[in-house]
Amino acid sequence: LKRAPRGVVVCGGGNNGGDGFVAALHLLEFGYDINIYYIAPPDRFSPDSSYYYNKLSLAAPDRSRYLIPGASLKDFAIRLGKCDFIIDAIFGTGLRGDPVRKHAIDIIEMINSVSRNSKGPWVYAVDIPSGIDSDNGKVLGNAVYADKTITFGCKKVGNINYPGADFNGQTEILDIGIPAGYYEEYEQIFEPSFKWVAEKIPKKHSWTYKHQVGKLLVVAGSLGFTGAASMACMGALRSGAGLVTLVCPEELNEIFEEKLTEVITYPVKQTDMAALHFDSLDEILELAEGMDAAVIGPGVSRDTDTIHLIRELIKKIKIPVLLDADGLQALRGPHNIEDGQKVRSADLVITPHTGELSSILGLEKIALEERLEINEQASRKFNAVSVLKGARTVISERLLDNSKKYRENNPVISYINTTGNWGMASAGTGDILSGIIGSLLCQGMIPVEAAVGGVYIHGLAADIICKRTSRTSLIATDLLEGIKEVFLKIEKIKYVKEI
Repeated sequence: LKRAPRGVVVCGGGNNGGDGFVAALHLLEFGYDINIYYIAPPDRFSPDSSYYYNKLSLAAPDRSRYLIPGASLKDFAIRLGKCDFIIDAIFGTGLRGDPVRKHAIDIIEMINSVSRNSKGPWVYAVDIPSGIDSDNGKVLGNAVYADKTITFGCKKVGNINYPGADFNGQTEILDIGIPAGYYEEYEQIFEPSFKWVAEKIPKKHSWTYKHQVGKLLVVAGSLGFTGAASMACMGALRSGAGLVTLVCPEELNEIFEEKLTEVITYPVKQTDMAALHFDSLDEILELAEGMDAAVIGPGVSRDTDTIHLIRELIKKIKIPVLLDADGLQALRGPHNIEDGQKVRSADLVITPHTGELSSILGLEKIALEERLEINEQASRKFNAVSVLKGARTVISERLLDNSKKYRENNPVISYINTTGNWGMASAGTGDILSGIIGSLLCQGMIPVEAAVGGVYIHGLAADIICKRTSRTSLIATDLLEGIKEVFLKIEKIKYVKEI
């Protein structure tokens, strides 16, 4: 701000407005040319807001103005047009659910009209841009586009979840001494960091050999969908799995033998449509006894016989399972896998995109701002770690109670991932993700950490690749090179004395 001496502070009547009045007081003390506008009458201010407004009125009686609903906003528009920066302190975390009223919308639109210009003033939002529901990221009519958001204590869902995330700009957490537990509802939401992920990745020793690093079973592929199975296998190998075995329809084995040099293939009986046959159930279960984790579903098709097979595999297999793609259809219908603690003998991770999740939950669609809530419902329903893929992938886990059981009212912890970019909206990227998470599972990571770590690595791999190539041109197999670079970064932290 040293090179931007003229500012406009816009305040609401709540505590967020009080923060704006405090900021204005300090800026005036530091010699800035500040004009303050407030959109609610002083007799409707919150106690904190009223206190600091009165202090401001004594310190600078000619600097603050009430933007009366229906009155001319000409002076406000002139000041906005001449200022170097704007502080948005209209609404904070108390804004929930109801659309913003027209008067506030008009103010927000005026701020955006000047700030969205490339030469316009820089906008700072206090806690969260005005117009965003902090609980879910929903835009309540319209919202201020901030260049930077200063949020207090911890990030709120609306700071990182779309569509609200688009309005936050850079986000900085400011420690103002808020006691632990004050934001309890937000403390169940986490944004994973590179350091967190790197610490969770299992460390390998110099005497480690392939069987100790993790053996992954991949049950995947059908006629026309050999690519999905191949990418899942390669994603797993690039993420450190020691041994990957692919169960595939017998007719497709030759394709996989040529395509996957480092993968063991295990052909089994197939249907007339070259999909996995139910009769291979016992054979796959026996094979799984020597494995550490399984990925089931990439490219398996929706053949009725195959879905029946997967439904039984989920019930009987005794190793952690990642269920993806068409395999998720096993969760649908009257024979679905609900109440997981009764039918699952091992941990379950599901990785749907919004279309797949709406299908297995019987919903018409899932709005952006509903993703967190609905993914937590899925985690409860299936007693699984649920990974809802997309921009800002959400990972949710239903917690056990003190008796190590799942119960209806047990809390859910969620993680919102911020790595990745729109170049990943390309066929096959989800199969790579399944392989990464499956690999981390077979290396011994607990399911939620494998899911969170896998999603983070997957997105970071894309970000690394897109620093030197086009997002438009990104394809799924490009991520395999990015994964190598992510793990090189991780190794530089974990093996600092060796590298």
